Amino acid sequence: MIEIIGREKQKIQLEKSEKLHDIYRIININEEGFVAILNGTPATSDAVVNPGDNLVFLEIFSGG
Repeated sequence: MIEIIGREKQKIQLEKSEKLHDIYRIININEEGFVAILNGTPATSDAVVNPGDNLVFLEIFSGG
C-alpha cells in the first residue's frame, strides 16, 4: 500500500515491484518535495518496493 500524506491524501495499491524513483514518476509527485518511508524506515530512490510493502510519502512543509 502506498499512502501520500500532505496537502492531499491518497492511497494507492502497488501491482508489481518497482524502484522508488519509478514510483515517484508513476504517481507524478516531486521527489524533492517528499520523504519516503518504506516499512517504517526512510528510503532512498534506488530502493525496491514490493506489493506487500508499506510505503508512505510525507510531504515536506516549510514556513516561518
